[in-house]
Amino acid sequence: MQADQKSRASLKEIDGSKAALDEHAITAIIDPQENIRAQFAAIVESSDDAIISKTLDGIITSWNRGAEKIFGYPAQECIGQSMLMLFPPERVAEEAEILARIKQGEKVDHFETVRVTKSGKLIDVSVTLSPMRNDQGRIIGASKIARDITGRKQMEDARRASEARYRMLFEYAPDGIVVVDSKGYYLDANASICRMLGYARDEFIGLNATDIVAPAEIPHIGEALDVIKNKSDYRREWQFRRKDGSIFAVDTIATAMPCGKLLAVIRDITERKRAAEALAESQALYHSLVDQMPAGVFRKDAEGRYAFVNSFFCRIRNSTPEQFLGKLPGELPVSEAQFFSQAASHHVQIMQTGQPIEVQDEYHGVDGRTLFFHVVKSPVFAPDGKIIGSQGVLFDVTTHKHAEDEVRRLNAELEQRVIKRTAELEAANQELEAFSYSVSHDLRAPLRAINGFAGIVLEDFGSQLPEEGKRHLERIRDGGRQMGVLIDDLLAFSQLSRQLVNRQKINTAKLVQNVLEELKPQLDGRRIEIKIGELPACHGDPALLKQVWVNLISNAVKYTRGREPAIIEIGCAPENNEDVYFVRDNGAGFDMQYADKLFGVFQRLHSADEFEGTGVGLAIVQRIIHRHGGRVWAEAKVNRGATFYFTIEGGNKS
Repeated sequence: MQADQKSRASLKEIDGSKAALDEHAITAIIDPQENIRAQFAAIVESSDDAIISKTLDGIITSWNRGAEKIFGYPAQECIGQSMLMLFPPERVAEEAEILARIKQGEKVDHFETVRVTKSGKLIDVSVTLSPMRNDQGRIIGASKIARDITGRKQMEDARRASEARYRMLFEYAPDGIVVVDSKGYYLDANASICRMLGYARDEFIGLNATDIVAPAEIPHIGEALDVIKNKSDYRREWQFRRKDGSIFAVDTIATAMPCGKLLAVIRDITERKRAAEALAESQALYHSLVDQMPAGVFRKDAEGRYAFVNSFFCRIRNSTPEQFLGKLPGELPVSEAQFFSQAASHHVQIMQTGQPIEVQDEYHGVDGRTLFFHVVKSPVFAPDGKIIGSQGVLFDVTTHKHAEDEVRRLNAELEQRVIKRTAELEAANQELEAFSYSVSHDLRAPLRAINGFAGIVLEDFGSQLPEEGKRHLERIRDGGRQMGVLIDDLLAFSQLSRQLVNRQKINTAKLVQNVLEELKPQLDGRRIEIKIGELPACHGDPALLKQVWVNLISNAVKYTRGREPAIIEIGCAPENNEDVYFVRDNGAGFDMQYADKLFGVFQRLHSADEFEGTGVGLAIVQRIIHRHGGRVWAEAKVNRGATFYFTIEGGNKS
């Protein structure tokens, strides 16, 4: 009886945790006293857990092999040392708290903490401590069982990290993800599926599959849920219904989970469906256009076999696509092979060089006509850039070819006509020039006689003539002088066609100043304001362009007679990459409906009684400007002035 009491006391000295001692060990401990210590020692020594005892001051009194393996210290290095040798600095305070609880008779069960090994490595341990009592029941120390849980902690950390990664993937996946039970109720859902369907997560959890699929899809829910029972995978395109009732297409992949649930990944394929429909529509339109276009279209594979021919291509040879598709040019009937005699060599060249080819082909049609085609052949590339075939378009240019031949014939005929008419025109011009000189010289003599004799009559017999007679003679003399001026202008106009244009760079501003100096007598006694703007240099004949400025400025001076003050502006404005020179006045102007008569010979828009002139000056201006490759035009309003514009080909090039 006394031995049994000592055995039970010894048992209390071990950690009270039944997890550390199996039933066999307990049975051994309550054996007779002579076996107890040996069996107890064997149990302690064979344990993989560290079994340590210490005093109430924290001094180690026993140290088993399990402790040696866990902490790396042999027993002789630890017994008699403070338990604090196993504590990291930041954990030292734990010892005082533990000893205080032991002294009060408390047990510390499965306390997880960190300890340090002999090598300095930190390990996670689960510690159970029990008070040790003597025969009188007084607490004299503590027994401690420490288990290395570093591996378990690492596994738990790994599991938590894995769960965190899974949750992150679950929550932030762009596709919708749901967990469904065997009845079709949603147990979990990520943000994507909630956005897709328009529900808040709290609203979505607890819904049934029947709540989110289109009514026509409800009968198919059962086959999807069979995935759980069959432990299989499932994929199907569904029509889902959003919270607002709108229907859209999704692609769903489902798989069974070990826990008897179903995991489904849902992707909104609305845009993909639209793109596919648009692509199908585009392809249909493309094939329709290609097939109906008025040109032959073909495509060949890498070996040179026809992979596609359109309707026009077949009509060229009065054949069908079946006669071409899958065949090489050399495998066609003899007539067709001759028709496409160069096709094989062109295909090989394109496959080797990757460069397009343009050729003009002449074919003999089945009806005996000769057909002409402009053919453009090019490589067909795969997405990776590899040449996988060739393609071509045949444009029927037969009509164009015949038209070209006709144009060439007409051009040759026209060229002969032009040569003939040019010769006739040159002869006519020579006759006209001869006539002009003859007329001008023949007219000058009688005009001089008329003017001369009229002057003699006035001088010698003026006192004997009545005033009316004198006025008639003066009018005769004025008419003769006007006739002389007209003859001079006509000669000047005719000579312009024969005068060479001696182009050179002209200082336009200086040229205009010279013209104004020459016209100074016309300006005397008049109140005229002349405004000269920027006048860029030009490239032309100085003498001819001087005549242009003389005529335009003289007209401005003449037609501003009666204006107080008369205002004449001379300048240039850039327009459409060319310089536009102008002379503007505030004079009589003219009606724009008669503007087409301005530059005709002897054409006048004002009577001779209003303004003197022969009607040749503007015709001379136009001929000079045209000989310089330029344009001349005018803008005006009656009694509100006129502006004359002109350009010169070549602008201000040097």
